[in-house]
Amino acid sequence: MSSLRDRLRRQLGDPASLRSTPKPEPEPDAEAPRDRRSVKSRLERMMQRDGAGKQTILRTGRRRETLSAADGGASLGTTFVAPRRPPRADPARPPTDPPEVPQELRGDAGGAWFFGHAAFAPGHVHGRIALDRVLEVDGHGALLLSGDARLAGFDPCKALFFDLETTGLMGGGGNLAFIVGVATVEPDGQVDLMQFLLREPADEPALLEAVRPLIEQAETLVSFNGKSFDRHVLADRFVMNRMDPDPVLETPHLDLIHPARRLYRGTGRGCSLGQLEERCLRVFRQDDLPGSEAPAAWFAWLRTGDRSAVERVLDHNALDLLSLVALCAHLDRCVRAPGAALPEPAALAAAGRLLIERGAEDRGEQVLQILIRGDALDPVVYGSLHVLAEHYRRCGRYEDALPLWSCMRQAAGASDLRPWVAEAIALEHRLGRTTDALRLVDELLDQLATLGSSAAVLPPELDALQHRRDRLARKAG
Repeated sequence: MSSLRDRLRRQLGDPASLRSTPKPEPEPDAEAPRDRRSVKSRLERMMQRDGAGKQTILRTGRRRETLSAADGGASLGTTFVAPRRPPRADPARPPTDPPEVPQELRGDAGGAWFFGHAAFAPGHVHGRIALDRVLEVDGHGALLLSGDARLAGFDPCKALFFDLETTGLMGGGGNLAFIVGVATVEPDGQVDLMQFLLREPADEPALLEAVRPLIEQAETLVSFNGKSFDRHVLADRFVMNRMDPDPVLETPHLDLIHPARRLYRGTGRGCSLGQLEERCLRVFRQDDLPGSEAPAAWFAWLRTGDRSAVERVLDHNALDLLSLVALCAHLDRCVRAPGAALPEPAALAAAGRLLIERGAEDRGEQVLQILIRGDALDPVVYGSLHVLAEHYRRCGRYEDALPLWSCMRQAAGASDLRPWVAEAIALEHRLGRTTDALRLVDELLDQLATLGSSAAVLPPELDALQHRRDRLARKAG
């Protein structure tokens, strides 16, 4: 212990002398001006003039902008948030501006709402689609798109295109439709767009009374996902306000999301309205308010009276309605002239299958016959071969199906049993060619034996093939 104390004394000195050491006197006043000048010079180095009146402060590598009085801004140190610069224009994606829809207050002592109306003359182009092309959609096209026999008499001039902006994404009595947007088409091709904006929840009955005649006069409703969401929200609001919901629920309904998914789901890209706008209509929204933010914008308007956010919701709704009309025309062309309207092979194959299922068999066969000219190893071509062969089989056209099954067998080998089994059944039971069927089953079993354990065949499937082979051998003698 004493040795440790000695070492510390040698290194630090005697504690008694340390305690008696006087405190250092402050520096003379003569040095103070030098220090102040030093601080001032450091600040001057930190601050740089950047243009007329604008000051830039560099602090730990971060840049913060302030405006001086010359720029009409605050004093030094007040943070200025620069406005977001618009994105640089892309020639391949020309922005689509929302239409101007003037608003006016309507109603009486029983309730009021904001009403907006805009008319689009015949030939008005939305993206790359002229809106008056929707006049080409008839009952046959609507039937092909929907599969609903009630739409066989579809008339676009008697249809009501509608889209809602709601306070929530779920149903229920608390979900308000604070914007009801509708569009109608005149016989000359003019499109009338109308918007009903709820001023406050207490005015909802008056707004619904204004919307109800439009729904009752319509022979068909047209929407995007409206069958699953919009019409039920609107019907709930009618019920909550003691109004009849049947006009919304019972009117024939063409929901464009279903044919859009049938046509484009296999392309590997999404089928939301925004994605379909860019892909099919060439509509590119700029600074669009997402639908998920619409409820917050309306509530902010109720709370603060600032219409700026809800104006963006109205713009979003107006673009939705115009895209709904244009998309209806585009999807109709997809089933009328799929080769011209659908450049993507996967979408073209889906159109061929849809046409066959909906009764336009000749047109569907033509589409698939074009696709099967490609390489059978391509998944789209292989799938088209299967769809067309199955169609021929159901129609009893076995001779037409045989070359398609053969092409599938050569492409997939024993990895796909469907063409082997289908061809063997047709040869044995429909065409009476038992020997050919036996030869085909023997070839398949040989390939499976060569593959061994790597063959993706379940034991029951292998047993069924062996049973079929034994039966064919007995029949062939």
